[in-house]
Parts: sequence; structure tokens; C-alpha cells
Amino acid sequence: MNPWTPLIAATVGWAVSVVVNKVILARGVDTVTLVPIRTAIGLVTLLLIALATRRFWTRSQRAWARGANLGVAAMALPNMVMTRALEDLPVSLGGLLIALIPITTVIAAHFILEDEKFQKRSLPGLLIALAGTGLLVGVGGETVEGVGNLWRGVTFSLTGVTLAGIGRALTRRYALDVPSEELVLPQFLACTVVLFVFVPIFFDFRPSTVDGGSLGWLVVLGVAGTALPFATFIIAAAINPAWRLGLTGYTVPVLAVALAVIFLGETLTPAIISGAVLIVGGVILAERAGKPIPVPEVV
Repeated sequence: MNPWTPLIAATVGWAVSVVVNKVILARGVDTVTLVPIRTAIGLVTLLLIALATRRFWTRSQRAWARGANLGVAAMALPNMVMTRALEDLPVSLGGLLIALIPITTVIAAHFILEDEKFQKRSLPGLLIALAGTGLLVGVGGETVEGVGNLWRGVTFSLTGVTLAGIGRALTRRYALDVPSEELVLPQFLACTVVLFVFVPIFFDFRPSTVDGGSLGWLVVLGVAGTALPFATFIIAAAINPAWRLGLTGYTVPVLAVALAVIFLGETLTPAIISGAVLIVGGVILAERAGKPIPVPEVV
């Protein structure tokens, strides 16, 4: 197999997921309804893939315990918070802020992993990325069409990015003990169960808002934007070096914004373009200066 094939599939799938999330939210389906249904569809898809290919099956109690933890920490919480951010932000803002996840992963790994300490030489890249964030939000944010509550959306987005970084570092820690493929189904199952048990208790879970059109988009999101990119990334991780896997952290946000411009009609301002260049450039510089952290992940 060409090593780029699964990597490109994962990149396109995750970029599509950002745009489709926004489409579904615009149809009146809120975050606490969207995310559980999306995850359930993704789980069913992965179960079908597992039945057909025998991938992802495991009887390891260690894998199930760690996968359950990741289902909450690395999947349910980040997805809920980052999807909520898109209720207030267009993809051109929310999607680009996702590019900060590799940096939050490096910082979280400093505390979670013994041999993945933050390198001082990564600091210039971190500062450049943060400057890009300030430019993107502070200067460009108010000029973008489709912004609801700017600072509420940014707060949700940055909180989700932080949670995702912690989840990735935790995934890296668990993947050192358990083969990454064995974490997939436990993680998806735990995330789905937790969302369907606790969301209706604490939030207004409204599946009645999902009409036929929204359900069609949810199927696209669950299959093409959740299960398939995750499965293909796991395959890519087995046949690609770490530096190539890290490319997804740079290309997914940029591709997501490009798709939003083409299909959602979003407009890019000079401040947004400049902020994007600084964020992606800073992330690349910071990662190249430190140790790479290849992590099987869910976006």
C-alpha cells in the first residue's frame, strides 16, 4: 500500500468533519445532540469494519480499561467542547485554532510522560503560534462574518484544544503499554456510552431536532468524518514515520478552512490569513525543535 493513501484519507476525513459539523449546527442541531449521535454512528461503522477485517478486536482487560479512560478524556470531552465552539465561530476561526493541538500535546506530555519533557528550544515556535492566535482573534475575529459570541467561542475552542492535547499525551502513554489498534473499539464504545448516559441527564438532549437532511449529514459525519479517518490513521501509523504522521496537525486546519471557503462561502481576511501563517509556522517550528510525539488519535 502507498503510505500516503491512508494518511491523505485521514486528513481529508478530519477536515471534512469540521465543515460538516458546522453544516449540521446551522440546521438547528445543537452540540449535545450532534456529538453523541455522531459518535454512535462512528462506533457502528468501526464495528462493521472490525467484522469485515478483524482489525481492532481485543480481549485485553488492560486495553479495555485504558480505552475506557481515553473514551472520556481524549474523545468525549474534547469533541463536545470544540464542537460547541463552532456554534459561535465560523470554520475560518474555529478550524484554525485546532492547529494549536500539537503544541498543547507537547506541553501536556511534559507532565504526563517521563521521557517527553518540554524543550526550551521549542519556546520561539510556541510564542509565534500564540502571536498568530492573538492576531487571528484579536484583530481578525471581529471582522469575520458568521461570528456569534467571539470570546465565548474562542474560550470553548481553546479549552477544547487544551483537553485534546491532554488526551493525546495520555493516549501516547497508554499506547506504550497496549497496541494502539486495541484501544480503538474500547475508546469509541466508552465514549458513546458515557455520552448517551450523562448528556440526557445534565443537558437538553433533543434528537427530535434531527430531521431527514440533518440525519443524512450526521451519517456522513459519523462514517466519513469520524470512523474512517480514525481507522485509516491507525493504518497510516503502521507504515509511516512520525514526521509524516505529524503533517496531519498542520494540514487538517488549513484544508478545513479551504473547504469552508469553497462550500460554506466563508471569507478570508488578511488578518485571518496572517494569523494562520503564524499559527501553522509556529507549530511546525515548535515541533521540529522538540521531540516528536506520534499519537494515534481521534479528532
